[in-house]
Amino acid sequence: MKKKRLDEILIERGIVKDKEEAFITVTEGSIFVGGQKAVSPAQMYLADAPLRLKERFPYVGRGGLKLAAAFRHSGISVEGKVCADIGAATGGFTDVMLQNGARKVYAIDTGTGKLALKLREDPRVVVMEQTNILYLEALPEPIEFASIDVSFTSLRLVLPALKKFLTSKAEVVALFKPQYEVHDANLHHGIVESDSVREGALTEFVAWAASGGWDVNGSVESPIPGAKGNMEYLVYLSSIK
Repeated sequence: MKKKRLDEILIERGIVKDKEEAFITVTEGSIFVGGQKAVSPAQMYLADAPLRLKERFPYVGRGGLKLAAAFRHSGISVEGKVCADIGAATGGFTDVMLQNGARKVYAIDTGTGKLALKLREDPRVVVMEQTNILYLEALPEPIEFASIDVSFTSLRLVLPALKKFLTSKAEVVALFKPQYEVHDANLHHGIVESDSVREGALTEFVAWAASGGWDVNGSVESPIPGAKGNMEYLVYLSSIK
């Protein structure tokens, strides 16, 4: 029997609707072929190869689990609100907002082509690619809720840049990544291994935010680790106008 690409087999069997969904499904580790986890949608298999679909994440990206946990923990509601997803990437956070009733989401990211197709096609999503929040000058309307999930940039730079777009009662969930908030001397292969350094960095950040026009309403450890296994925190803030 002739071999085919895995993504073609998945589409033919109705497991996914297109190659983009196949890519997401395979790369998140949800497809098993003959009991072995598939690693690439381009892998070749017999057309009748036995496939198994692992339970999927409820969002387009695993990062969505982080914001969903923040909503549960904090009680923050985005129902009917205009939101912004800073560092949208594939759109896990955007997906969570929409599933929780957001009226509109500005999906802002410095990259291109990352946002999941289902979000690109959603009329509630405004796609803003190749856009750096640090240099953004205007948005069409005020933001009532924002999430932040950025890499290689300190939140101490992002929050001041974001603040001018927020309403007076806006809430923010910021993903605090210690590896981008501490000195390089405290990193070991990109990981903050010391609990005291990590917790100290969070304490310093909270104090900085509180002194810079933000109410800090709490924080919680992220339910899943970040890059290279780094422990991250979800911090809840509201703007003081």
